[in-house]
Amino acid sequence: MKKLTIDGQRIVNEDGAQVILSGVNLVCKEKEKGYVDPCNESLFTWFHEQGFNVIRLGLIWDGVEPKPGVYDNEYLNKIKQQILWAENNDIYVFLDMHQDLYSSLYGDGAPEWATFSDGLPHVVGQIWSDAYLESPALNRALDHFWDNTPANDGIGLQDHYAAMWKHVAAFFADCTNIIGYDMMNEPYPGSRGQEVFGTIIAAYAQSVMGMTEVNMEQLSALWFDEEQKQEILVGMADMDIYRVLVESAKEASQVFEREILAPFFNKTAAAIRSVVPDGFLMLETSYFSNMAVESGLELVQNDEGIIVHHQVYAPHGYDLVVDTEHYEIYNQDRVDLIFATHRKVQERLNIPALIGEWGAFTDHPATLGLSKALISIFEQYLWSNTYWCWCDGFRESPYSKALNRAYPQATGGVLVEYHYDYDADIIKVDYVPSGGETLIYHPRVALLSKENVVVAGADSSLIELRPFPDSEGGIVSIIAPQGETTITITVGKPPLEQK
Repeated sequence: MKKLTIDGQRIVNEDGAQVILSGVNLVCKEKEKGYVDPCNESLFTWFHEQGFNVIRLGLIWDGVEPKPGVYDNEYLNKIKQQILWAENNDIYVFLDMHQDLYSSLYGDGAPEWATFSDGLPHVVGQIWSDAYLESPALNRALDHFWDNTPANDGIGLQDHYAAMWKHVAAFFADCTNIIGYDMMNEPYPGSRGQEVFGTIIAAYAQSVMGMTEVNMEQLSALWFDEEQKQEILVGMADMDIYRVLVESAKEASQVFEREILAPFFNKTAAAIRSVVPDGFLMLETSYFSNMAVESGLELVQNDEGIIVHHQVYAPHGYDLVVDTEHYEIYNQDRVDLIFATHRKVQERLNIPALIGEWGAFTDHPATLGLSKALISIFEQYLWSNTYWCWCDGFRESPYSKALNRAYPQATGGVLVEYHYDYDADIIKVDYVPSGGETLIYHPRVALLSKENVVVAGADSSLIELRPFPDSEGGIVSIIAPQGETTITITVGKPPLEQK
């Protein structure tokens, strides 16, 4: 597989072609399964047939380091098998050190030996993520991690984490389709998160409820009451109000990113780069940026304070009704704001963006249209993405039909814009050609002929259709001569008129 690198805000391959990565998350959070999804190579073949060219592949700290300084290479070998299956099917992989609620004691992530709750109680919310705001034990454990409290062997928890990543990076160093390292899934600030949440609640009380004196305990309780929460979410549909709420939380969230998260990323990245000099460092935001709080994320630096190469902005984005069936109050305007905010941060950082998680949809019929709307945002910003996530029933779900879409996997030149019309089954790609090969995945290549491929603006072009074995999907290859003006490739049925 071709080596990937970075050119400004673009991911490019070794031939200089601009690359769009589109795929899915694959992670097993279940300890009883050994943190490895039971599957075989046929799953990865199906991913390939769907046009997926990347997988965000989850690892769990508890699986990697079950005892302090003791690494489970048998577990890592099972993960390596999946990486090799991906490579056999021309799929890139980036590794995701996954956690939800920090620890295997509360969700998944850290081993028990790295979880210090000081005897505080753990509280489970109605929705799993509510525990971040409600559980004293969880927040204390996170505080100990961010403070680098020594484990029982005297080594700090963050130091253990960095050493664990170093072992992982070295173990997989021979896997040539690994492109990057997602250093921590959705970093949560611990007890500092109460301040972020508190600013949002206070702003809501003042903006919506007209309160001048805010009773934080009483207002917080409203959020954890399912019926009251739905009423609050309806109130947050007013975008003028919602912008006030997320703006109010920005400074508290960014303080965590600047003072706590940035040094953590620097330390972890140094450990990874000590054994693997290349590979993308995937930068995730604070948890609260998932909802449009603007991130203050900083680029990773080395010990000399120099910004290191090959970094990718990898935020997540979900509407506030995620993990529920309340699609009747799903708000596309909120979603648009989330990703517009991510775009603003990407432009400040001036690095490529890959949306590491989005979706988390159920089988509700509305998810087809919602997925198409999100993909149109990724098209607009020329972003890569990995959908959250592979699960039982994925193949039959409404949203999977949106994920199986035409897009330019590699553009031989500078990609200007592209759009796939699901109804017409036609994709248009505008780019300035460099003379290299453009590869467009189309879900029905087997039903097309060269007459269905039109190259407008180029004097000549070479066209080749490459259907996948036993599949309707495949690749359209176009080589157009180098030029200085934009040309347009149109692929699809019915037969297109020559322009």
